[in-house]
Amino acid sequence: MSTHGDPPVPGPGDPAGTPGGWGQPPPGWNQPPAGGGPAGPPGWPGQQPGPSGWWQAPKPGVVELRPLGFADLFDATFAVLRRAPLATVANAVLVQLLPLLVSLLLLRALDVSFPALERALEHMLSGPQGPVFDPGLWAQAFPHPWPAYAGAAALVVVIQLLANVLVVGPTTVAGMRAVLGLPTGWWQSIVLARGGMLRIALWNVLLGAAGLVPLAVLVAVALPLADSVGIAVAFVAALGLGLLLVPLYLWIAIRICLVPTLLVTRPPGIWRALRSSWSLTLRSWWRTLGILLVVAVVLGILSGIISQLASLAGGQLSGAGAAVALGLVVDTVVGALGMVLAQLMLTMLQVDLRIRRERLDLVLAAEARNPEDHPIPGFGAPES
Repeated sequence: MSTHGDPPVPGPGDPAGTPGGWGQPPPGWNQPPAGGGPAGPPGWPGQQPGPSGWWQAPKPGVVELRPLGFADLFDATFAVLRRAPLATVANAVLVQLLPLLVSLLLLRALDVSFPALERALEHMLSGPQGPVFDPGLWAQAFPHPWPAYAGAAALVVVIQLLANVLVVGPTTVAGMRAVLGLPTGWWQSIVLARGGMLRIALWNVLLGAAGLVPLAVLVAVALPLADSVGIAVAFVAALGLGLLLVPLYLWIAIRICLVPTLLVTRPPGIWRALRSSWSLTLRSWWRTLGILLVVAVVLGILSGIISQLASLAGGQLSGAGAAVALGLVVDTVVGALGMVLAQLMLTMLQVDLRIRRERLDLVLAAEARNPEDHPIPGFGAPES
């Protein structure tokens, strides 16, 4: 009972029968519906079989309801930006400017002296003459007691984590609603994502705590070695052990990369989202890694171009302070845009994997008859 369209023609290195080489389609994909009638909502264009006998997949929003190739994912990502700019780009920029503003205010309130800090760092790196750590120089850079600076740093970290959550939640909602062609306003995205954002915040805390465990193990290994063989050898040993763990970290990171998205697009439950992400990426690890690497490269190129343009503009400003302020604002805006694009790509990748593994396309086709009854499309779809 599927209504999927013509598969992309396999390229020179693509496996036979694989749409665009991006993975095998789910069982029954692209078969005409039983009884000869369309499974999608009546009246959609393209519901008649084409010359090759394939059935055209309906497209109620930014993607066709079928397994998606990389081009589909990329096109859908930018299509969401055009459909919901306030819930995506504008929201991300405003939210990410908040940690920057708080950081600047705290630096001013705590009288941090950047010239003195620069002198202290130069002294540390200058060589063996005198003590490496000069308390007098560091006291000039940080005149207040250290707990004040530690508390300020912790506050900035907390605000940054909350800002990231406020980007991921609304962006995911806007992406899912765009799949059915639904518009999404800024406040609407906040309201619909509020439960998911609480769960994402808790997930970030748990993930951070789990990440501290291997770090504590490395420190526990390095400290006894430092006493017996020296600091340099202990540091090299800890670094080598950390590098050995990088492949494991990467493998786990890809398997759980969909958890924040699923915390918004699935019914509540962190364990449920973790299990679902683990299942969806089971046979798509390399594909997911490749897509995310391409996105990272594209974002890196765009970030470099925008930063260079900002540097040229900053060079025309009078005063180093104005140039630094412009650079910070530009970096924040570029970072916010990168977060939005990456999260939209993850959202569309999640849609694709759920179509391949769980036949989410059939659920979305049914919901498209009355899209306003489904604020977050596919929210109650059955899991694999």
